[in-house]
Parts: sequence; structure tokens; C-alpha cells
Amino acid sequence: MKRLTVREITELMGGTLLCGDPELGIEDYSFSSKEGGETTLFLPTVGEKADAHDFIPDAMANGMRATLTERGRVEPGTESMTYIAVDSTRDALQRLGRAWRQRYSGVPMVGITGSVGKTTTKEMIYAALQTVGVVLKTEGNKNGQLGVPLMMLLLSGRQRCAVIEMGMSLFGEMARIAAVAQPNYAVITNIGVSHIGNLLTQENIRKEKLCILNHIQKPAIAFVNGDDPLLSVLCPNSPDFAGYEAIDLYPETRAQLPNVQFRSYGTAPWCDYRAEDPEILENGVAFRYCHGEVSERVTLPVMGRHNVSNAIAAMAVAEAEGIATFVAKRGLLDYRPMAMRGNVEQLPSGIWLIDDTYNASPDSMKSGLDILESVRNDGRKIAVLADILELGDRAKECHRLVGSYVNAHSVDVLLTVGEEAREIAREAGKKKGLQIRSFSNREEAGACLLELLQEGDAVLLKGSRGMGLDRLAKQVREYAVCGRDY
Repeated sequence: MKRLTVREITELMGGTLLCGDPELGIEDYSFSSKEGGETTLFLPTVGEKADAHDFIPDAMANGMRATLTERGRVEPGTESMTYIAVDSTRDALQRLGRAWRQRYSGVPMVGITGSVGKTTTKEMIYAALQTVGVVLKTEGNKNGQLGVPLMMLLLSGRQRCAVIEMGMSLFGEMARIAAVAQPNYAVITNIGVSHIGNLLTQENIRKEKLCILNHIQKPAIAFVNGDDPLLSVLCPNSPDFAGYEAIDLYPETRAQLPNVQFRSYGTAPWCDYRAEDPEILENGVAFRYCHGEVSERVTLPVMGRHNVSNAIAAMAVAEAEGIATFVAKRGLLDYRPMAMRGNVEQLPSGIWLIDDTYNASPDSMKSGLDILESVRNDGRKIAVLADILELGDRAKECHRLVGSYVNAHSVDVLLTVGEEAREIAREAGKKKGLQIRSFSNREEAGACLLELLQEGDAVLLKGSRGMGLDRLAKQVREYAVCGRDY
């Protein structure tokens, strides 16, 4: 991250220097009063449960010498710190990130949004693009209103391009993030029901996701999943395309449409970039990538048919950036799933673990079940499925749909965790021969699972992050090593 002076930061943020050294150099930014040093700017925010301004003295005690403040005053005992007064920490940080992005507007920016698959698609695009140069990509969970500006501050002249994940869960968030990132390419993976408890309808979710186009820059290409019915209507070559007039859009988004090239990717025969002949392999998937005269066999070292769609998006973006198909597909061979995102592990004692515990939606839970079915194990297939949160009034319906999916797939044992997930069990109970147990909490489900596990079993763990199934994944790994002595 480039070193900026307090004077420069104050100007770019539109803030006011209250006190301290305007020439103090800043190299890092932190929302935590415990994580930083002399060159770190503390960024206190006001949350529902706590006001981080109360921790400015702690930030100073932990070595930080500069802070923002929304209070317009110096906190008692911190008079030696440098203070920048701002109207809003969030707004000020976004102004700083937007200014830095504009300074490096020559770096092609790929913005990725969608209800599920953002992170996997981001990682695959990165794998394809990094074959020809240095690529900046979203770190950790820095994909929201506070994280994206921090990613912009990592832009420099040495990067070939940037791949930025753009997440939202509330009205208005995507518009703010897009104003900061100003992508040249937009990738929209799908329109599902994640956060529908906040956004109420899938049409609202689409409307919000399409705000990624509000500040799109040349060449202004939007890659949309043609297999998604709410996105296929955006594609001029789709049989569902009937113009944009009937689609609910914000005026800012609609004004950009004449400048945007919509390109479709998927498995439908009319897609601009499409996959043909998908094949499930022992340790991955393969397909034929087709675009115009290009036809190349692509192999992915990751399980799950849904990953084909993510890979097509990566190949399409790489091609738009002038990267040869054979080079991009070689990059995809280096892709590895991130922790807790569908990793398939063969553990001691012959147990297979699919750790997909980072988060959950109905669609991603179905994808997890697809992976479980594709594992070529010798024992039973066990699905441990926990509550999917933030579904609002659609919760029962969505969990029942997952239960129906269980019925149609190879699952021998189903354990559900949480009250909402009992709907999965009720619907899955229509399948004969399926062993089902439901539990109120992770601890009870974990005890049952460890008692059930046998050599050769394959286990899928999937649920919203708040359900804590990542701890159960740790228990399974330890059990596989220690056996019944665990």
C-alpha cells in the first residue's frame, strides 16, 4: 500500500485536520484498535452494538498515531494523536478509495457480483489472468462498503489488472460500491435468494446487483450467466430477450445500458461463451469451452458441476483481456478452492470431508449436494445441513426446496441443524430408506455424526456461517486421525 501523508488523506477524504502532524506518513488502515502501528490510520465506525470511537484510546495504546473521528473532537487522553474529522468514516473512506481508483484508472478492473459463486468466480478469473502478469484480487471478506475502498488503496502501476468481489445485502449498497470500484468488466454470476429477507424479491435483488453497471468504464462489458432466468433476459441473443423496458432498473443503471455490451456465458446453445460436453472426473470436472471459432477442452481440479459456469466466466474475461485460450485454461489448472468453500478432503480412516461451511444459500446448498454425489467413496454419503439465514418470509419454502433436492440425489444419511433446517428434513422424509435426524444445535449434531462415521463415508457440511459448522469440520478432521479415542 502506497505511503500517503495525513495532509493528502485529509484532502482526498474531504475531511478536516483537527490536530497533529499533517506530514505523518500512513501505510495501512484498520477498523480494529488492536491491529495497527505507527503508520496505521484508525478507522472508527458506529455500529448497532458499539461505537468504535470509544476505543481511540486503545488504538493509541496499541501504537497508532492517527485516527479519523465523526465526533469532531479529540478524545481525552489522546491529545498526542493526529485527528482527521470527517462526516462519516464510511463515506470518507469511500471517497478516498474512489480517488485512488481514479488515479489508477488505467488498471483494468473486473467487478464480480451475484447471489452465489462470487468468491469462486473471482479466484478462477484471477487464476486465468495471473498467467500474464500481476493481478490484484479481493482479500478475505473485503467485498463490501468498507472493504472495497481498502482494496482500491492497493492499486499501483505494477498491476496488469484487478479482480474485485462486490457483495451487497441491503438496498443502495451496490451503487455505493460501484461508485468506488468503477469496473471495466462486470461479471454477474446469478440472481438467487441470498439476503431476500432484506431485499424482499428476486427482482429487487437483480435491480440492486445491476447497479454494478452504474459507473462501468470502457470497454464496459457485462458478462452475465445465460443459464439464470433473471439474467438471460438481459442478453440480446437470448430467446427470452424482449428489450430492457420491462426490467425494473434504477435511472442511473438504465442510463448506462446504451454503453454496455452484454455477453452471455453458460451451457445454453445461444450463449456467447458456452460449455459443451461437461464430464465429471474422479478429482474434478471437464468441459469443452466454445466461443466463435474457439473450441478447447478445459479441465478443472475441483469437483462440482456448478464450477463449470464459474470457469466459463473466467475464460470469457481472459479472452476479453487478450489472453489466449490455451494460456487461460492452463491457469485454471492452478485453481484451488478456498478454505470452507467446497473443499474435498480425503482424510485418514478413509473418510471424505466436503467442507462447505463458509456460508449458505439454497443454490449453494444444492451445489454442495452435487459435490457429495460426485465423490467416489466406498461408504455412505452423509449430508449435515444447517439453517440458511436471512431468507425472511421465504425461509420455509427455500428449505423445503433443498429437502426436495436431497430426495433426488444420492444421500444415505441426513442430519439437520437448527429450527429452519427441520423443513429440509420434513421434505426429505418423503424419500424411502433415507436415515434422518434433526438437532437443535451443532453440538448435538456433531456427537451424532461422530458416532455414525465409518471408514469410507463421505460427509458434506453446509450451513450459514452463523451456524458454526466450521467447528464441526475441525472435529471431523480430528476424529479421522484419532478414531474412537477422540
